[in-house]
Amino acid sequence: MSEQLVDYSSLSDEAKNHAREDFITFYIQQFKADNLEVVSNLADDQDLAMVNHLIGENNFQTTDQLVPLCERMVPGSFDRILESLGVEFNQDGEPEQTWNAWERAIHASLPVED
Repeated sequence: MSEQLVDYSSLSDEAKNHAREDFITFYIQQFKADNLEVVSNLADDQDLAMVNHLIGENNFQTTDQLVPLCERMVPGSFDRILESLGVEFNQDGEPEQTWNAWERAIHASLPVED
């Protein structure tokens, strides 16, 4: 029997912290690779602007340095972004699939131009 999956807002505070930290790592990597199209299409522009400004101003730092900075400065923006993505999580805050797999699945579902 598989574990029940829930949306981000239904997670416990501890599970949200885990899910948010995991997503922040993915987000920073995508920001540095200039590959935020999928997230940008699903999330609120104001939250994205807040997060992107913080990361952009501190882009000289490593991902490991940026994660706690984002956790401290813009956790609410990341909470709202996560709520907008429609991803389901197990009770521990692990996403149903890895963030990279989630992104690939969305790209694969997009129509291809001739």
